[in-house]
This record gives sequence, C-alpha cells and structure tokens, in this order.
Amino acid sequence: MSLLNNKRSAIYLVLFTVQAFFAQAFAEPRLNGLSIHSELGKERFIAGLSVTTLSSQPRDILIAQEDKRIQVRILAERLSARSFKRMWIEGMAINASSSELTDNAQNMADFSNLLKIRLVAGDIFTVDRRGDSVYMILNGTTLGEVADTAFFDLLLRTWIGPVPLSSDFRSGLLAAGNIEAGLLARFDGTYPSEERIAAVERNAGSSPTPRPAIAATAPAAAAIASEAQIDAPAPPPVTAPQPDLASSAPISSETPELTQIEAPQAPETEAAVPATPEPTAPPKASVTQQALLDDDFFEEDEDDLEFTAEGLLKQQLYISNLKRYSQKYLSYPQRAIDRNWQGTVRLSITIDREGKLQDVVVIEKAKHASLNKAAVKATKKASPFPPMPEEIRGEQFAFTLPVVFQLRESKKK
Repeated sequence: MSLLNNKRSAIYLVLFTVQAFFAQAFAEPRLNGLSIHSELGKERFIAGLSVTTLSSQPRDILIAQEDKRIQVRILAERLSARSFKRMWIEGMAINASSSELTDNAQNMADFSNLLKIRLVAGDIFTVDRRGDSVYMILNGTTLGEVADTAFFDLLLRTWIGPVPLSSDFRSGLLAAGNIEAGLLARFDGTYPSEERIAAVERNAGSSPTPRPAIAATAPAAAAIASEAQIDAPAPPPVTAPQPDLASSAPISSETPELTQIEAPQAPETEAAVPATPEPTAPPKASVTQQALLDDDFFEEDEDDLEFTAEGLLKQQLYISNLKRYSQKYLSYPQRAIDRNWQGTVRLSITIDREGKLQDVVVIEKAKHASLNKAAVKATKKASPFPPMPEEIRGEQFAFTLPVVFQLRESKKK
C-alpha cells in the first residue's frame, strides 16, 4: 500500500513540475516598471518594461531567456524619427562592446531603417522579444522582425545598462511590479486614436500583429518590456589631467567605456536624490491625432537616408570614441566633493568635421549647478574633438554626452 502511495506521490510531483514549467514557458510578460523620459524639462514618453519573471535586478532580467517587452508611449505632441532612432543608436554605442556592435550592425541598421515614422502623442511603439525573434510594432501594426533575441537585450541595455537615460529612469523600470498608481493610470490612458491606428496600418504596409499591445488594462496587450543590465566592469576614477587638445585616434575596446566621474572619497552623509516626478494627466491628442495621418506620416529629411550596416557601425564606433576622448577632461568639483553632491548631466554636443565645438546644450541638469558647470566646462576644454570620419557625411555631427558624478565611499584602512 505504501509503495502505491509513493508511486502516486511521484506521479503528482512530476505532473506538478511539468505544469509549472509550461505555465512559466508560456506566461505573458508582466509589467515590471514604468519611467517617464524628459529632455529640456519637457516630457517625451512613458517607457514600460515587461518581463515573464518580475525582478529588481537588471542583470537577471538581461540574461533571462524568456519573453520580454519594451514599450514606449509618446507624451510629446511630436517626436521626430531622427531623435527617436538617435536615442537607440547612441544608447547601444555606449552600453555595448565594439565586438557586440560589429556582430549586430546589420540588425541595428534594419531596426533604424524601420524608424522613419514621425511619432505623435498617444503612439505606442513596442519591441517584443517573443520566442526566437524580436518584433517591432507601432500601434498594433508589425513594422519588422529581427530573428535574433540577443538583439533585444542589447536594446534593453540602453534603458537599464551601465549608462541608461538616467539613474531614475532605470530605477523606475526595475520596480519588480511595484508601480505607483498614478503613473500606471497615466500609462494606461496614453493610446492612439482609431484614425491614427488605421493610418499606421495603411502606411506601414504590414498586417497587424496577432498580439497587439494597445490597451494596457488587458494583461496580454498592456505588458511592457522589463529592464536589464549588462555585466560590465566599472570605469576607473577620472582625475583632472593636463588638457591635451590633440585629437585622439579611434579607440577600440571590447568593453564599453562609461563617461563617469568618481571622487576619491566622500563624507558619509546622504546623497541628494532627485524626487520622482508627479504623474500628470495624459496630454490631449486631438490635434496630433488628426495631423500626421497620410500627408505628414514619414520623416522627410534629405539627411535621413537608409542606414547600411557598415555606415551605422562607423557612426556608433565614432560616438564611443568621442565619449572616451571626453572622459579625460572631466573632473569632480572640489566643492561638490566636500558637500557630497552627486548627479547626472546630459549634454547635447555639436561639432564640425574638424571636431571643433559648435554648440553645447544641457538637456538634463543635475540638482547642483556646480556639476552642470563642470560638465560644460570640460566639453569646451576638450575641443577640438576627434574629427569626423570620411564615411560619415554632413558638415556637423551631434551626439549626447552623459556625465555621471558619483562619489566613492571612503576606503577602510
């Protein structure tokens, strides 16, 4: 009798294990976190990350071999295709190694060439890692597919890798499902009109995806891609070397270099942390939803041509080189060290073909003015930058430089 009971127990255990396996394997990704991305004090979009297994650890999310989803819901009245694709191109350039950039050059070129649609308030752009492929979806219409799931995780690094859009942005995505109710309501309330959905389907020339992600209130449609972080070594502390205005040769490295400044020591006081922005009511999309249907659907810019794998790789390696070059001119203000001030500054920098600085704009400010001034001062001191490669056309080149001011704890003797 006991033998029979043991056999039954073993059968139940096997059935339970198999059931749990299939439940996990076919589970719909769940919303892991939400964040709002802003530039120049203006909100651009709400980002969502959905994962099969909720987590607050970026590395666990990145290495998990499961379905995941990144989703962007547009808040700005309009968002140009150029600025949107630039976010992904630059983010990958500073969060991936040169070998990874090389291996994924064609995938990134294909991805960038899909992003020619000018986005408007309410649009929902989704990158879906499903099965063995990655799908790009706009308002329920599939724009394209990349048959390589590793490419999704490279894209995800731009959000939760070593150099995200901001530390607060990354933290919001790594909430492990604990999302502030007001922000979630705003996310759910951001979606396109029926006219805009039809316009995308008509102009994109593709049939709708079998699993559209439009209404966030339904688990299958609202799940958002989850965050992850790459396992990359931290950059060495940056000191204040003597200025060297000569252009450096292109730099190639197997690990991404981060533009990060660390002070040698910090008093053991609490660092200033920017407050999480209060969610506001979703923007009215009446104007933008009626505009940009057919006549103004695609970005019309003579400089916005098709990317080739070779050309895009050259651009990404140049961006990586510019950031590495800038690092040696950055130093931590002593006053900020004494007061335990930390923060992130993002600069939009424009140079000419010879590398001479044409313009620098602070698009994301740190809480403390001295950090903002230090970042701008270092940029001016670094001019001229490495010249533009011949393969990159145009008379000017614009790139984003993230500068992270972070204090190290005092070392114990």
